[in-house]
Amino acid sequence: MSRRQFLFPVAASACLAFILSGCAADNGESLTDTETPTLDLTTERDLSSYRGQEVAWEECDSSWLIDAEGFSTAFSESLVECASVLVPATYLGSQDIPDFSIALMRLSPQDAPATGAIFINPGGPGGSGIEQVQYSEFPAALRDHYAFIGFDPRGVGHSDFADGSEIKCSTELDFISYFGESTPADEAEYLASIEESDQYYLDCADNNPYWWTLSTDHVVRDLDLVRDLVTPGEPLNFIGSSYGTTIAGRYVSEFPDTVGKIVFDSPTTVDTDRIQSALDDWEASERKLRGWLEGYADYADISFDNAVDTLLYYRQQGDDDRLTGYAGFEDSAVDPGYAQSSEALLTNGIFALNYWPEDVAQEYFNSSMDDLVNYNWVGTLEWFAFALDGYDPDSLDGATLEDKDIIRSNEYEVRVIVNSMDYDSPELTEAEQRELSERFKEVAPIWSALYSDASGYEYFGPSLGISWNSLAREDESIPTPPTTPFIPSNPSGAQLLIVGSINESVTPYSFAQDTAKLLGSPLISVESDVHAPAAGYDNECLNNVLAAYFLTDDVVGDTTCE
Repeated sequence: MSRRQFLFPVAASACLAFILSGCAADNGESLTDTETPTLDLTTERDLSSYRGQEVAWEECDSSWLIDAEGFSTAFSESLVECASVLVPATYLGSQDIPDFSIALMRLSPQDAPATGAIFINPGGPGGSGIEQVQYSEFPAALRDHYAFIGFDPRGVGHSDFADGSEIKCSTELDFISYFGESTPADEAEYLASIEESDQYYLDCADNNPYWWTLSTDHVVRDLDLVRDLVTPGEPLNFIGSSYGTTIAGRYVSEFPDTVGKIVFDSPTTVDTDRIQSALDDWEASERKLRGWLEGYADYADISFDNAVDTLLYYRQQGDDDRLTGYAGFEDSAVDPGYAQSSEALLTNGIFALNYWPEDVAQEYFNSSMDDLVNYNWVGTLEWFAFALDGYDPDSLDGATLEDKDIIRSNEYEVRVIVNSMDYDSPELTEAEQRELSERFKEVAPIWSALYSDASGYEYFGPSLGISWNSLAREDESIPTPPTTPFIPSNPSGAQLLIVGSINESVTPYSFAQDTAKLLGSPLISVESDVHAPAAGYDNECLNNVLAAYFLTDDVVGDTTCE
């Protein structure tokens, strides 16, 4: 099984929910006195005991700090404090599940008391707000007045169950999935890959019986409980980037009475037509890939068509087990002494470049193409592919699985589980699958070729195998994910701020335009290809807009920043 197999072949309708959005033992003590053998998920919980907590800010545990080289210039350990807040695993009925302990880090102004607080989330799902506090170059105008509070959403980073357990799948099964058959050549290979995939899901679900407690709805309820405890009586000020805008959208919809200043930085889709949103997403990614190929053609002094053919040739080399890298665990049959890689790592590594600034991405794309042409080497793209999914790529050295000391977060499983519990996309008919496949090839012909087997085989038909959605549907004790996507609204009438990069490909600019229109909010357009430009805090124009928004009551209008 290749983890991406069920993401990119568009015939599988279940993949669309993922496109559009990054072992727990039952021996913990809850703040509630109820001990019920089965879950009642029909009535709202009494949260009075949780709201009665006292938040104790204290020196941060050293394990919460990232490498000092990653600190922002304004970050100082003396200016940060850390705390934890208990939240229930479920917000309906009773629970016999351990509480989650939500980790918080607060960066305070250096020279004066804070006049307010801004919560932040970097996206994902699976991104760490604790880390974001440490590496962000917050604008001085805001740093002088606001405390910035980063939090790790439930299941992420340092926010595990209160008993110390976490939701995390097998690292070994996860790792070897990168080297499996990602593009089956026939039905037999496809069914074999389904069998491997099922093993991964069954193992993870068996070792993590409360996996289903990860959802955006729960994260938003956690956030409001944390807001009430940390900034009592104050509305929520929040900067959410990428998936963080999904959190923001649900918050302003469900808690209109406590909406403060809220920024949507590179919004996720708010379109009810998630299939069209997926196609828009792939069309934007296709434009980005064509740009890199044009840049490489100029760099290598070849034609654009030659550059495309070269990329597809080496993609096929990967399918034929003829690419080498550093991260694999089997010796290469064509280049002894080096590890065998895969076509999935080549394509996933290229996809990961979407998250990098264009000049950086182009440089790495050029060097990766040179490595392919000269050495059949895909090591650099392996690094990007693994980093995107929560691995420490530098921990993957070693000739065998036993030789490797793999370090990885649970970012990948959090991403998939949350997206699955947020939305269970309805099954497409075979005719609809075939039509969608053709539309995918039309809007993203190069990406389509990268994710297609040379045989031309595609599976069309009912979804096969296990998924988080199917596990939830089949287990009556687990809440059934909604079959219609959540669309935010703004019943508070408060002015929100929408930020979008005009040329980005992770969450296309059209998503920002749609969000601004839907929520009746000003749109700040950035002439950039950078994903989540507000979170970079390096655009003077955008920083000025943020300062005006948070520090004054002036109405902010539509603005374009260079």
